[in-house]
Amino acid sequence: MRLFPEYISGANVILKRYFALVLSLLILIGCSPSEPNLELGAGDEEGYLLVGEIKAIDEANSLLKVAHEDIPGFMPAMTMDFSVSEGDWLNAAVGQRIKARMLRDEEGGFELKRIWPLDEEDARDLKEYNERLQKQLKELPVGRYLGEGDEAADFALLDHRGNVVTSDDLRGKPLVMNFIFTRCPDANMCPLSTSKMGRLQKLANDAGLPVNFVSVSMDPEFDTPGVLRQYADAYGISGDDFYFVTGPKPATAQLLRAYGVTAIEKVDTIMHSLATVLIDQEGEILLRSDKSAWEPEAYLEALQALSKS
Repeated sequence: MRLFPEYISGANVILKRYFALVLSLLILIGCSPSEPNLELGAGDEEGYLLVGEIKAIDEANSLLKVAHEDIPGFMPAMTMDFSVSEGDWLNAAVGQRIKARMLRDEEGGFELKRIWPLDEEDARDLKEYNERLQKQLKELPVGRYLGEGDEAADFALLDHRGNVVTSDDLRGKPLVMNFIFTRCPDANMCPLSTSKMGRLQKLANDAGLPVNFVSVSMDPEFDTPGVLRQYADAYGISGDDFYFVTGPKPATAQLLRAYGVTAIEKVDTIMHSLATVLIDQEGEILLRSDKSAWEPEAYLEALQALSKS
C-alpha cells in the first residue's frame, strides 16, 4: 500500500496533526458505504431525456430508428430516426434499449447524444461489483491506496463497445491499467499516456505475450461508450485485449480513490494525477508508476519476466 503524498512541511507538529485528522475524516466520509447510484449520465444536461428501443440501424446515413417512450412536455411516444455519432451507431444493436439526450441537429432534425445501453443484467453486475469495491475501500487503511504488492480492486464497468467488463473477466492474464479522460487538453498527460498504452499493446502483441489493457475514464458523464470508441479509433487502438471503460460516476470515483488517483472537476476539464499499474494474472499489483514518464519498454520487460515465472 502507498501513502498519499504529504504537502505539509516544517516543524509545526500540531499543524501537521490537524491536517492529518481533517484528511482522515474526509476519507472516512468518502468511503462510507451507501447504495450505489446506477444512473448513467447526468439528468440536467442539454436537450431532453429519451428512453427507447432501437428498431433499425441505417449505417450509410448514421441513423438509428428508435421507438421511444413519452417525453413529458415535448412529444408523445413514437418511432423516429435520429442521427448519431459513428461510435454510437457502431455500438448499436437492433432490440437494444437505450438512454440518451435528444437534441435538434443543424438541419432541424433530431440527434441523440450521451447514449447509454440499458440492460437489467448489466445493472445487477454493476451494482454487485460496486458493492464489492465499497467493501474493499472500507477495509483499506485510512490515508492509503493500492500499490505494489496489494490485491487489485474489483470493478465492473462498460467498455467502449457497450459491453460490461469485470475484473473477474480479466483474471488469468496480466493486466495493465491506467486512468484518462477524452477531453484532456494536456498533451503530456492523458494523450501521452494513451499513446504509450497503445505502444505497449503493440510491443506485447509482437512478443506474443497475452495481456489485457484497461483505460478507466475519469469523466464518465461525458465519456460514454460511443465517445470512448471514437477515442480508441483516433489513437489507432483496436483488438479484443484493450478496454476503454466508463460507467456510473460513483463506481468510477471509487475506483480512482482505490488507486489514489486525484480528479478535481473544473469547467470543461479535470485537474488530475496519473497512475499506471501492472497486475498479474492472479490479481496482485506488481508495478506502479504515478508519472507520465513511464516507459512501455519497462512494462514490457516486467511482462516478459512474468511470463517466464
